[in-house]
Amino acid sequence: MDISPTADSRGRTRQPTPASHRDWTFCAWLLLASLLLHIGMVLLTRQHESVPTLDGDEREYWNLSSDFQAQGPAGITARRTLPYPLLIAVLRWTVGDDYLHVQLALSTLLSVVPVLVYWLVRRRIADDWVARLAAVGCLLWPAFVRYDATLYSDPTGVAVFLCFLVAFPLNNVAAAASGRRWLHFFVAGALLSVAIQFKPLYLIFIPFALALAFFSERSGPGNRLIGARRVLAVCWLSAGCIALLLPWSAYISSREGRFIPVSANGGETLAGGLNPQLMLMDKNAEFVTADGRTWWIGPGKWLLPEETGYITSEERQLPYVKLGALLNARTKAWIMAHPAQAAYLSMRKLLYMWGFYPFWNGLSQTVLGNLPLIVLLAAASASLWINRSMFTELAIFWSLPLFVSAVALISWGSWRFRLPADIGLIVLTAMLPAAWLRRRSAMKT
Repeated sequence: MDISPTADSRGRTRQPTPASHRDWTFCAWLLLASLLLHIGMVLLTRQHESVPTLDGDEREYWNLSSDFQAQGPAGITARRTLPYPLLIAVLRWTVGDDYLHVQLALSTLLSVVPVLVYWLVRRRIADDWVARLAAVGCLLWPAFVRYDATLYSDPTGVAVFLCFLVAFPLNNVAAAASGRRWLHFFVAGALLSVAIQFKPLYLIFIPFALALAFFSERSGPGNRLIGARRVLAVCWLSAGCIALLLPWSAYISSREGRFIPVSANGGETLAGGLNPQLMLMDKNAEFVTADGRTWWIGPGKWLLPEETGYITSEERQLPYVKLGALLNARTKAWIMAHPAQAAYLSMRKLLYMWGFYPFWNGLSQTVLGNLPLIVLLAAASASLWINRSMFTELAIFWSLPLFVSAVALISWGSWRFRLPADIGLIVLTAMLPAAWLRRRSAMKT
């Protein structure tokens, strides 16, 4: 099984061509369009916001950046990791300690995401039309437009994750003969580690990354020593990931007195999406926050630790690491005792993530969320079937929906968690009209 990075619509191998003036011109216009869209979205939707009115996670990251400014790494709780609060702190120091200025600066940085998508597709598929359509699709995709104008850590994690995907070594004979191929895998692993530290959910991508490294590697003529090359690819990717993950892991583990690979929020994450209280909720209930926001809540969503029914009011006062271990143990015990209910909640989480449930959750969410997502899923599936001769070559894209589905099963089906998969689906969908555009362009010339 070879995962070649580039192939045409008939499955024939194509090698990436050097970047041309036309590529750089397109990327410049793409970056400008992305920048204007991001700034406009922030000014349109966030200019009247203040830190106290932000969503819980956004407000927590802002407060953590304050704690980091005051205490250094000691101000970062075991629930979170260092890089994103550090980034917010740097932006506050650079552009001023004002929410709107920081939001504008962060959204400006995230304007590079469509450009990264362009270079990713150009490297992996070697088709300018697909790369352009995919980049424009990501530029205009409602989920990216919405979340890139927030202080959630997910869009920044996606940007770093895209750097990992772009850096992931290509599979060709010339690259296999390169004496520095080990370094390419090491750097890719290091970038994956950075993504993990921005957003720990990328830990779940590690098995996918190792499989991609193993099956994408090949040797020279006759594929001699292919097994050894594949093992070395996995080892160097792992080494790069561990090398950058180790300092933070050693620090937080030493501080908390137990081994913590990235963060200690595993018990809270698992318990929030799999608990008996979700089974008792009305499937279309609404929750109104203190600042007037309305949220849908029910099976498939996520609850705070104190709402799960797993802990008492006294246990809520335990140190976070001990509380997480307690939640983890009790959640696993509940799953073993109630497998049917756990399976039901898992199904609901997947249906929520992929836009099928609840289908009607307000006009804007249904029209700009559920409907486009379902159409995108259908188009990407059709494209994957049409291009089934390239199935293994496209693994780096179709593996992303599998990855975020695993995230949903462990946590819940947040649309923020689905952003990496949206990129994969958009790329696959872009392969449909790209073939038609190529034919039309050829006819004109």
